[in-house]
Amino acid sequence: MSQSVSDYELLYQILQNDEVSQRELVDRYHRTIWAIIHTLVPSPRPSYIDLDDLYQEGLIGLLDAVKNYNETKEASFGTFARVCIEREIRSLLRKYRSGSYSVLSSAVSLDMSVSEDENIVLMDTVACPHKDYDPVYVSHLQWAKDQIPLIRKTITETEWLAYHRHNLGYSYKEIATSLGISEKDVDNILQKMRKKLACLFDRA
Repeated sequence: MSQSVSDYELLYQILQNDEVSQRELVDRYHRTIWAIIHTLVPSPRPSYIDLDDLYQEGLIGLLDAVKNYNETKEASFGTFARVCIEREIRSLLRKYRSGSYSVLSSAVSLDMSVSEDENIVLMDTVACPHKDYDPVYVSHLQWAKDQIPLIRKTITETEWLAYHRHNLGYSYKEIATSLGISEKDVDNILQKMRKKLACLFDRA
């Protein structure tokens, strides 16, 4: 689709359930989302902040803007979209900080040396049963993460956003409202994703 097509024409087509126009709008605001992320995320970036998750929240903000934009207001769609994108990204950043900052600020580094020759670090002395330190679990988890791009090629943007938002803890009603679909549609999408994941692991 040509860049000569205005945002407003794309909005109209998207509201008619045109997925091609939705992809075009996402492509058009791709750099805007990343620019907002890099403006809001401190440097150096804390390890608990996932940039891909922030980008997905930015996409959710963009789709919220599509559903809620009112042409009769003075703000352009571009301005309104940036506000919605930034609001969603800031919301996730607050969740990150509330859950991680207090822990990180008082943590003791596991890389701290505990031997005179500095060949032994604190990590080597800790017996940890947590599954994140199980090499088999970690290898399976990494394999699963590697499959995500393959899965995304087989689903629509709406399906991906619904699944992603569900994983962030949003209710069916919140997902349905933000994406402009019914709660039944949300349930169908999540059932579809569960089947895809089950089939994926059956082949592993």
